[in-house]
Amino acid sequence: MIARRAIVVELPNVDCDIVRLQALTNLAYRYKDLEICPEDLPRTACTMLYKRNFDLEFGTRPKKWFTRQWLPMTVLRIQNGARRGDTGAPLVLDLDRGVMRLRSICHVEAPIPRWVYDRLEEGGDIVFAMLGLKGDVPAVMLVAERYVEPYKPETLIVVDANSWRYGVAIAYVNGNRRIGEFYKSRPNLRLVDRLYRKAVKLWRLYGRLRRLGLHKTPKGRKVLRDLRRTMSRIYRVLRDHSQRSAGDVVRKAVRLKAKMVIDKALEESWRDLLEEGLSKREAKIHMAGVRRFIKILETQLKWHGVPYEFKRLPSRICPNCEVGMEELPGRRMRCHMCGLEEDRDKIPVLWALKLTS
Repeated sequence: MIARRAIVVELPNVDCDIVRLQALTNLAYRYKDLEICPEDLPRTACTMLYKRNFDLEFGTRPKKWFTRQWLPMTVLRIQNGARRGDTGAPLVLDLDRGVMRLRSICHVEAPIPRWVYDRLEEGGDIVFAMLGLKGDVPAVMLVAERYVEPYKPETLIVVDANSWRYGVAIAYVNGNRRIGEFYKSRPNLRLVDRLYRKAVKLWRLYGRLRRLGLHKTPKGRKVLRDLRRTMSRIYRVLRDHSQRSAGDVVRKAVRLKAKMVIDKALEESWRDLLEEGLSKREAKIHMAGVRRFIKILETQLKWHGVPYEFKRLPSRICPNCEVGMEELPGRRMRCHMCGLEEDRDKIPVLWALKLTS
């Protein structure tokens, strides 16, 4: 099985029209038999688009006419003085010097991120890359490839993805099919709440300035700038926690040779937040990054060959009697038939044990 991981690296000033390259890449994906190569376009770009495109295809095809499709590129790797890959590749990774160079199509030099060396140590290889825009900033996407075979699992890990308000519940099941460790992964919610309250004040202040027609004054621009920085910091905190938490649970799954069962009941978590009286804006903050956590988790599971599956694991239905449970204060659940009383976030773990027995 081929597993892939990717990272986007922003580049300094690039001396080519990347928007034009992305538009031509869109056409190349749509009409492979019709070669569209302007005279002023480097022949290397045409080679990537029409002769190597089928080898380098990564991701989804463009669904809209004006989609910015990233330009695929081969990669030449230099390590310990030896060269591997396409000698005419537009991207050169000089692993000895720690520098990557774009040539032929664009000309720029940038440091190789530590991420590349980590993937190489794990047995992967940077086989191709993609050139495009991240927002409005030129960037290159490095794609690592690795051949893996899923191992035979010896134990089980259950992940119940909820909102960050209640945390992502993670349970490690031992060989006797009992819950050996259970915890909830949460970001620094105190910091997130403090930043959110600051953002609300800035929103209200900017709204008043806008109603008075003063939002384009130096004060209005400063308030908007502070608001954007505050929101950016909130999402950065949540993003960093998602990456760190996913990496921790995957590394433990590899060490324990565990199979992972994942429940992503995000719609139910969203409804719960709204039922508690949170505004949609605040609920969005608590849900931000959870989908990213699941995506990172799935990518790393494939990369390390960890067997996994997505299952719907109810949290309000008794795993013994399969009837609705009564909700008690403190997110406790109780079954009126068999008397089972448990933490609501542990109920999905009991369902996983039942469904995977």
